[in-house]
Amino acid sequence: MYRRPPALTLLLVLALLLTACAPGARPPQGAPAEVIVSAAASMTDVLTEMQKAFEAEQTAVKLKFNFGSSGALAHQIEQGAPADIFIAAGAEPMEGLVKKGLVEQSAVRTLATNKVVLIRGKAAAGVVTTWADLTSDKVRRVAIGNPAHVPAGQYGRTVLQSLSLWSALEQRLVLGEDVRQVLNFVESGEVEAGIVYSTDAAASQKVVVLAEAPGGAHPPVVYPMAVLKESRHGAQAKAFADYLASETGRQILTRYGFGQ
Repeated sequence: MYRRPPALTLLLVLALLLTACAPGARPPQGAPAEVIVSAAASMTDVLTEMQKAFEAEQTAVKLKFNFGSSGALAHQIEQGAPADIFIAAGAEPMEGLVKKGLVEQSAVRTLATNKVVLIRGKAAAGVVTTWADLTSDKVRRVAIGNPAHVPAGQYGRTVLQSLSLWSALEQRLVLGEDVRQVLNFVESGEVEAGIVYSTDAAASQKVVVLAEAPGGAHPPVVYPMAVLKESRHGAQAKAFADYLASETGRQILTRYGFGQ
């Protein structure tokens, strides 16, 4: 009887292992489909909670989150980073993906809204109580998202410009790479004040909200959401997007302070 040489058997086993581990290889049959959600950092808490409920219902789906600034996430997607759903904290990053043909305009829907607020740390001295106080000589640093790619920073810059404060504060600004980093700067006392979304402030026990942005001081804060055209798991991604937009999802969003 023919016996396969041991060396040949080993080569065949190695070949099978390499094939299974190769990039793009399909997961084992019956394994959950991994849906990658690239989302604005300000949605970290609410999406993490929704993940538990959704995966309990949809056992064939596993969610993987990539949180960060909306502009940086959009750039990653443009460069080919894997993603199935994109949720931005502003219209511009999503519009950019639509223009580049990565998202169908008809697939875009508004998931939620938010507010821009001025905050300080609870442990910090009450030097800042209003927007006008930001120009006080006692204020050395103010945290804001980097307007180059962080929507919260773009909204914040618009607010400061509308209040004629931008020029006076520009040299005192500490730029965060996303809105959660701005919140951390304020919590740690590294800055006297910061500009974040109301939902980020509500998620922290270490900050005090001093004021909301005046009406008309910035464009509406909206969160557009869409399943990407090149999603590898389009049906499962749409199922999660539908869940987020469902009555159950909206109730959770409201509980975290998001508007509809």
